[in-house]
Amino acid sequence: MEPLREFSSVSLGIWALVGSRDETAAQSGITHLIEHLAFKGTPRRDARKIALEIDSMGGSLNAFTGKEFTSFYARVLGESLPLAVDLLSDITLNSGFGGDDIEREREVILQEICMVDDTPDDVIHDLHCQEYWPDHSLGMPVLGTQESLRGLSREEVVSFHGAHFRADRMLVTAAGNLDPEELIRMLSEAFSGLERSRVPLSRTLPKDVPGLCVQQRPVEQVHFCIGYPGLKYADEQRYVMSLLNTVLGGGVSSRLFQKIREERGLAYSVFSYQSAHEDTGMHTIYCGTSREGFGEAMRLIGEETEDLMTRLIPEDELDTARLQLKGNLLLGLESTGNRMNQLARNAIFFGRQISTKEIEEGIDNVTAQQIRDLSLQTFQKDRTSLTVIGPISEDEVREIRG
Repeated sequence: MEPLREFSSVSLGIWALVGSRDETAAQSGITHLIEHLAFKGTPRRDARKIALEIDSMGGSLNAFTGKEFTSFYARVLGESLPLAVDLLSDITLNSGFGGDDIEREREVILQEICMVDDTPDDVIHDLHCQEYWPDHSLGMPVLGTQESLRGLSREEVVSFHGAHFRADRMLVTAAGNLDPEELIRMLSEAFSGLERSRVPLSRTLPKDVPGLCVQQRPVEQVHFCIGYPGLKYADEQRYVMSLLNTVLGGGVSSRLFQKIREERGLAYSVFSYQSAHEDTGMHTIYCGTSREGFGEAMRLIGEETEDLMTRLIPEDELDTARLQLKGNLLLGLESTGNRMNQLARNAIFFGRQISTKEIEEGIDNVTAQQIRDLSLQTFQKDRTSLTVIGPISEDEVREIRG
């Protein structure tokens, strides 16, 4: 909890330590389906009443499913926190999982999958993840697949929810206008009957599989992702990686954005990002360009990663990246939702709360030499994965890639 009496609002999140990583191939998408079904009704509330209650508070209610956790959260005025606790705990623990609701939401998610499939700049990231970690649940899409979703029964949904939404696999975080003792009292009542799980959570480490995947499609652009070995979320080099990513493709002043979009006009969208998990990670560069510009974009990306491996970043460029990261951090603290999310991630991945001062010091202490060393560790050609969707053949991609 983070009491902030100067705020009018409070953000409350209920986190279940289960995500798509904890599913089998046959269960793929079941956690996300459960997330949807939570809003369809409980013995005490139907879907309409859930919507009316949150609207009557002037608040917002939502949820998301990730690879390693699922979150149900609300933002309300401080005076409405008791109602928010009651509503969130009810939908999280007591969903009715009605057969008709399951069929409707199954169709909704199937349409969501179709929508993503029809958007190459969205589906490329799921495909890239599947190719980088094949035959492992961490590579499976959060939404699941058409086949897996159609195969899920009500009994499987009820069983999966009952196995994972347990006391030892759940976390509550809150930030904003709250009284800690009062919130603890309300949560104790709301979760008093929740038992611990009978089977310990077990996760296996995936193996990176470098390679090439080309999905030829009659679309306008060539969309591609280049994947490299990344870091786990709590890695001691996480600040080094954050600065490396910021310099390379983390914003409009980054090298890739300036070189590929601003100077050459080869792409509208080009960026890099980190996918950090409990025990592993991946660093990815994405770009969408024309068929004719694909080779030039690949060459420029190669030049920039090579430069990071061979030369030290100039101090003024590193200072700009430091200021960008710290500015984003401080601006994020103006939102109770961001603070609530950060409390959860710190608890899940570090087992403790990390202060803003500690983060700022971690960023400031990174050196150009550390970034060069991590670049050598990251941009290894024999551990690189390339995923491509667009009007281009695999033979053409191989020729350009060299």
